[in-house]
Amino acid sequence: MEIRCRIVQSLSVALSPQTAPYVLDDREIKEPDPQILSLNSELIAYDETVVRFLRDREIAFVRIGLGLLINSYLVSNALSTQPMNMRGCERMQLNILVLQQNLKNIEAGVDLARASNYYGLFEEGPDAIVDKAKLNKEREADQSPIPEAENFSYDELKALIELCYSVQLADPERGVNAAAKRQMGEKIQALSEYMWQT
Repeated sequence: MEIRCRIVQSLSVALSPQTAPYVLDDREIKEPDPQILSLNSELIAYDETVVRFLRDREIAFVRIGLGLLINSYLVSNALSTQPMNMRGCERMQLNILVLQQNLKNIEAGVDLARASNYYGLFEEGPDAIVDKAKLNKEREADQSPIPEAENFSYDELKALIELCYSVQLADPERGVNAAAKRQMGEKIQALSEYMWQT
């Protein structure tokens, strides 16, 4: 429980615009968030303690599911990062990569591809998000399996569209704000049509 609570607490701080803003200037992102580096250090320390004092079966019990927790948290709490621009998303992708590299030393076969793919859709823009929903609907109709790392719910994709417009929605100029709301509404409407059609 402690290691999982620490993951959730660290990620909530790392996703907060107050501690880690995701609207960044055009400089290249070279370092992950300090909270992510701190979390990595703590995960290694926890794991070393677990390995020292527990048996193999108990060690496996503690380790299993850490990647799933991080994947789920980063996707389901995406809106807590808003506003986010492209450079902010690049930093998020770097955070995910750094977490995955560290977790590989702890949990066998860990893969944060779902979180990475999710923020990858942000980088492609709102049209790509709607296209993804359309493609997944077509795959379902053809009874083609959708890989878990590429399968997102309506709420997850809707949140991602909102995140795409978050910078414009935060703009104090009413014209920019109103235009963003209108465009966002159109994309969410299209998303609804693809996700809910039978």
